[in-house]
Amino acid sequence: MKSPKKKIAFVIASLASGGAERVISNLSNDLIEKFEIVIITFEKSTPFYTLDKRIKVIPCLNSIIQPSSFIQSFKLNYNLTKRIYQILKSEQVNIVIGFITSANILATIAAKFYRIPCIISERNNPIIEDVPKFWVLLRKFIYPIANKVVLQTKGVKKIYDNKIDAHKIHILPNPISSELTQLRDSSVYKENLILTVGRLDKNKCQEDLIKAFSSINVENWNLLIIGEGHKKQELTNLINSLNLGDKIKIISKVKNIDEYYNKASIFVFTSKTEGFPNALLEAMHFGLPCISTDCDFGPSDLINDGENGFLVPVNQEVILSQRLQQLMCNKELRDKFSSQSKLSTDNYQSKKVVKQWEDLINSTFNRV
Repeated sequence: MKSPKKKIAFVIASLASGGAERVISNLSNDLIEKFEIVIITFEKSTPFYTLDKRIKVIPCLNSIIQPSSFIQSFKLNYNLTKRIYQILKSEQVNIVIGFITSANILATIAAKFYRIPCIISERNNPIIEDVPKFWVLLRKFIYPIANKVVLQTKGVKKIYDNKIDAHKIHILPNPISSELTQLRDSSVYKENLILTVGRLDKNKCQEDLIKAFSSINVENWNLLIIGEGHKKQELTNLINSLNLGDKIKIISKVKNIDEYYNKASIFVFTSKTEGFPNALLEAMHFGLPCISTDCDFGPSDLINDGENGFLVPVNQEVILSQRLQQLMCNKELRDKFSSQSKLSTDNYQSKKVVKQWEDLINSTFNRV
C-alpha cells in the first residue's frame, strides 16, 4: 500500500502575470506528481498561468484594500497570517514554501505557529528594491528562523552569507517551463523583430531601448515591447515623439509568449536591477541572440559577454545602440549567439531544476 503523498503549500500574494508567479506555476505543475499541492494567495484572483487541475488555489481574502496607515497595515498582515495558519491547519499541510518578501515573512510566522517546516524563496535584489522599511526590518529577524532559504544566484548569496546560517542557504535557479520548452519551433520564419519582455516600470528602463533603437537606421526592423505597467503611457508618448509609432509597438497581457520568442531575431533586456531575469532566460532558451544590461543580479550568470550574447552597462544608450546595430547587421553573429544561448540554458530545464527542489523539500520534512 502506497503511503499518502506529503502536502506542500506555496504562499504568494497573487497568481497574476510575473516571474515569481510563473515559477510557482511551473514548480506546482511538475511537483504535483510527487506531492499534493496547495497555493495560498493573499487575495482571490484568476491564475494567469495554466495550472494542473489537481492543484488547489485558496485565497486568504476575497479582496484587499491597500492600507493607508501603519495600524491598517498591521491589521491586514495579522489577518493574512492568521488565515495562512488556518489554511495550513485545515489542509493538513506538511511544509510551506513562501515566494517574495512579504509572503516569505507571513508564511514563516504561520509555519512556526503550526509547527511545520518552512522554505522561503527570495526573488528580489536585496540591495536595490522597493521594500518598505518595516518589511526590511522583519526580514532581518524572520528569515534566519526559516528552515531553508532559496536564493537564485551566487551574487545574492554573498549578501545573505553573514545574516543566515550557511547550511540553510541553497542556490536554485528558476526552472524553464517544460511546456515552454516543447513550444520551441526552429521552423518559424525569423522576422526582423527586436523583442523585449518585462513590466513597464522605472526599473526595466525600456526607454533606453526605445532611444537606442531610434538612433539606428531601422528601415527594415521593428521593435516589440511586451509588458504592462504604470509607464505604458509615458513610453507610448516617447515613441510618438520620435515618430516611431509604425516601428515600435507595446502589447500587454500576452499568454502565447512562445510565438514571439520563435519569430523574433533579437532580444534586449535593459533592467537596472534584477533578482533573476526570467524573460532573458526564456529568450536564450529559445535561441534568441540577446543583449542585456550587466545589472545586479542574474544577467552575468546567463551571458558570457561576446560568447553567447552581449552585456552592456546600465543606462548606457550609446553602447546599447552600438551592440544592437552590430547584431542587426551581422547574421553570422546572431547565429553564433543563438546556438550558444540554447546550450547555456540546458541546466535550467524544468526536469533538472524541479529535481533539485524535490530533493530540498524532502530533506526539509520533519525539521521544525
